[in-house]
Amino acid sequence: MQVIKAPRILFFLLIAVLLLIGLVGCGGQTDQPTAEQPADTGESAQAEPPAAPEMAKSSAVIIIPQDPLGFNGLVADTGYEAMVGELVLLAVSEIDPNGNVYPELAAEIPTLENGGVAFDEENWTMDVTWKLRDDVFWADGEQVTVDDVIFTWNAITDPEMGIWVDGVDYTDSLEKIDDFTFVVHYNTVYTSYQTQFGGENFNVYPEHYCDASQGFTAWDCNRAPLSDGPYILDEWVTGDHMSFSANENYFEAGKPGIDTLIVQIVPEQSVRKAMMAEGDADLNMWLSEAEAKELSELSNVYVSFSPTERWVFRLIPNLVERGTVDPAGPPHPVLGDVRVRQAIRMAVDVDTITNSVFLGYPKPVWTEFFRPPYVCDVPRPVFDVAGAKSLLEGAGWTDTDGDGVRECHGCTTAEEGNLMEIELMTYGEYGEELELAHQLIGEMLGEIGIKVELSVIEGAVLWADYESGGLEQTGDFDLNLYDDGYPGIDPTDNQLWYYYYTAAAEPDYGWNVGRWSNADFDALLDEAYTLDEDYRKELFCQMADIMDAELPQILLWSAIGADAFSNRLEGGQSTTNDLPTWNVADWTINE
Repeated sequence: MQVIKAPRILFFLLIAVLLLIGLVGCGGQTDQPTAEQPADTGESAQAEPPAAPEMAKSSAVIIIPQDPLGFNGLVADTGYEAMVGELVLLAVSEIDPNGNVYPELAAEIPTLENGGVAFDEENWTMDVTWKLRDDVFWADGEQVTVDDVIFTWNAITDPEMGIWVDGVDYTDSLEKIDDFTFVVHYNTVYTSYQTQFGGENFNVYPEHYCDASQGFTAWDCNRAPLSDGPYILDEWVTGDHMSFSANENYFEAGKPGIDTLIVQIVPEQSVRKAMMAEGDADLNMWLSEAEAKELSELSNVYVSFSPTERWVFRLIPNLVERGTVDPAGPPHPVLGDVRVRQAIRMAVDVDTITNSVFLGYPKPVWTEFFRPPYVCDVPRPVFDVAGAKSLLEGAGWTDTDGDGVRECHGCTTAEEGNLMEIELMTYGEYGEELELAHQLIGEMLGEIGIKVELSVIEGAVLWADYESGGLEQTGDFDLNLYDDGYPGIDPTDNQLWYYYYTAAAEPDYGWNVGRWSNADFDALLDEAYTLDEDYRKELFCQMADIMDAELPQILLWSAIGADAFSNRLEGGQSTTNDLPTWNVADWTINE
């Protein structure tokens, strides 16, 4: 479906009408009255005022490769669900591109300073009081109240028809105080409380409209939402387009700034690029490096970059014997020695890979603590092939027969004479760039005497659960390459605990698939669940030092965070903390 922009149509219609009026005005005069010119009766005719010209309506087109599965990013997270969810549904709070939490349905963000947070230091529990705006309404005229927030939370946490979400393990209950005030009772300190009811996937649903008996993951309002957001869904033609009109009762005066949004399904990347080039689309999401370069060269397009990245490409080493899952079990014969992991990091030329494969867009990253507000001063590791070889020699891995592959001669993790060989896996869904980087890393490790077998695996196989035989959960791997990073602004649960805490090494309980265990790290992370932000930063940087020394993961470079907007659309800003429609109500069209 080709979408024609309404403003241009109306412009040309207006020109045609003006030309027609001009032609009539230049015609011969007549003294006889016509239907449009009443005869002069000597009385003042009460002429009706001329009709005001219809204002041109503005429209914008968003192009995506596939239909979203609904409007609920918690249930299905291709990213397109959360993107269209931002058009029609609001959350209690949100996060801006710079990591600042701001209120949406909330009247303000509760803190210790403003009295919204009550901390019981003796029992290490907390209560948080949220106050909602009283000027937000659903599209059918019903007011948005605390009942909707509690209804949504109860549906999400229903033991039979709900779903796990961040914060559920910390939350005892939600208590309604009045229609616009509720208190969250926590069984311990929950540091991410400000975004528990917001962020990139959480939205509030209407109690009077959604059928709780259908269950949160299956209810009809996931496909036909009732809006309290800036736009209202008018039509959904599967495989073709979704159309949205501005919500005239949106709580922010004068917003949204665009009358109509079309989300158009365009599977082919080349067609999406052509639509941006020809001015037939206004937003193309999630650009690759090559797309960012190509589109940034167009005069009618601007590429917006996120102020900070989220996704980081990394090497995940298995520290225990392949096929086992016990952190206390036998070490991996090659990767179980930290000196080998250090040598691998020294041997990977990050700058060459990012410049040659990813066109210079990514930034080198070597610590989890590179995103505000938690940034630690960890020195960047050096690229040093000779130093890497020296580390391997010192670890007892030498090449005595001169075939280019080292063997164990005095190493501490393998039997005498064992070859230094590993399998390096990556996932195929990312695309050609990652596969090329995968090959280059294999060659770089080969240069220091490690024999590398390259494998490209489907993500569904690599990341399946333990019962399904997932390669990482069952420990059936040596060294893996892929990208990951925590959502929001708090790394404690979604990154540090999930990937590094000892208890998270249990299959399907977490994703510490390298089976790293460090008691000092665990203790620091336990202590980091505090509301003292300065102390948290201090603890995180102590953790950063431990991780830098032991290398449970080897972080390499960030993935690009960029979206393309047409020059006629003003207000677009890429972010890694949300979807590019995070501020859609602020967008305007400038023809």
